[in-house]
Amino acid sequence: MQRGAAISMALTTLILPVLMIGHFFSVDGVVDGWWVPVSLTAVLGAAAMLLVIGVRGDAATIGPGAVALGAANIVTLFLWIPAWSEQAAPELMGSPPVWPANTVVLPAIVLATVYRPWVPFGYLVVGLGTLATVQQLAKQGRFGDLAYVNALLTASLMGVLIALTYAAMGGVRLADRRREDVLHATFASASRAARIAERDRWDAVVRDQVVAVLRGISTDETDPRARVQARAALDALDGTAARAEAVELTGAETRVRLLDAVNALGDDTIVEVDVPDVAVRYPYPVAEAVTDAAVEAVTNARRHAGPSASRALLGVLDGDLIRLRVVDDGVGFDPNRVAADRSGVEMGIRRRMANLPGGGGWVRSAPGDGTVVSIEWRRS
Repeated sequence: MQRGAAISMALTTLILPVLMIGHFFSVDGVVDGWWVPVSLTAVLGAAAMLLVIGVRGDAATIGPGAVALGAANIVTLFLWIPAWSEQAAPELMGSPPVWPANTVVLPAIVLATVYRPWVPFGYLVVGLGTLATVQQLAKQGRFGDLAYVNALLTASLMGVLIALTYAAMGGVRLADRRREDVLHATFASASRAARIAERDRWDAVVRDQVVAVLRGISTDETDPRARVQARAALDALDGTAARAEAVELTGAETRVRLLDAVNALGDDTIVEVDVPDVAVRYPYPVAEAVTDAAVEAVTNARRHAGPSASRALLGVLDGDLIRLRVVDDGVGFDPNRVAADRSGVEMGIRRRMANLPGGGGWVRSAPGDGTVVSIEWRRS
C-alpha cells in the first residue's frame, strides 16, 4: 500500500507539468522568470526521489520522501509570493493560474499510509491555506475569501480520500498481523512436532540400542563387538546415524503423538482415538500433518469456544483412513466469516490438510451451536 501510494502520487506529480507546458509560457508578467524553473526543479526533483524510493521498496524512507515532496510544494507556493508582480493573472491562463495547485494535495495520500491522521490533515491545512492565499492574489490581485472557500471544498474532498486510505490501511495492517500470527502458529506447531519426533527417536534408540549395549557388557574389555555396538549407539543418540530412508510411524506411535501433543495444551480435552491395527504404518508427513491440524483445532477451541465449553478429540487411525473430529459445545462462529484471529482455521487446518495428498479438513459451526472440525486422510 505504501509503495503503491508513493509510486502513483510521484508519477502523477511528474506527469502533470508535462500536460501544462502551455501554461508556463503564459505566466510572463505575472511572476518573475526565476520562479518557474525553481518550482519545477524543487517539486519534480522531490517527486523523482519519491518514485525511486517506491520502486526500490525502501519502506523506512517512504514517509520522509512524502514529507520532502510536500515541503517542496509548500515552499514553491511560498516563493510565488515574492516572485509575484502584483498583477492579476489574465483569464486566458485558465484555472488554476498557479501550477502546483494540481500537485499540492498529492503527498497527503502517501502521508496517510505512513503516519497518524494529524500529519496528513495538518499538511492539508498548511498546504491548502498557502495555496488559497496564492490563488487569491493570482486571480484577483488582492486578498479576499473566494479562494479560501474553494480550498475548504478541496479539503472536504481530500478528507474523504484520506479516510478511505486509512480504512484500507487498517485492513492491510490487520492482514499483516494475521500473517505474523499464522507464521508464529506454524513455527510453534513445527517446533512442537520436532520435539515430539526427537523424543520418540531417543526413546527408540535407548530402548533398542543403549539397553542392548548395557546388557551385553562383560568383563572382557577387549571384546571388539562391544566397542562397535557402543559407538553405533552413541552415533544414534546424537543423530549422526539417522537413516536416510523415508520415515514411517506406526498407528500406535501416531496415537501417542496425538495424545502427547493435545495433553501438552492441558488435561481438559477428552481424547478417544481408536487404533484397530497398531502395526499399521503411515508416512511421517501424514502423521505430522494430522497431529498439527488436530492441535490447531484443539487450540482454537480452547481460545474461542468459551470458558464453560467442553472439548473432545475423537477419531480412528485405520489402515487406509485417518479420521479425526475435534468437537466442542461452545459459542460457535460463522466459518464463512472467519475473523483475523481465526487464521488457524484456514492456514492451520484447511490448507495444511489440502496440501497433503489424500488429505482434507473441514469446519462446521454456527453461532451458539458449537464447532466440529473434521480432519481426514485416505491412502491413495
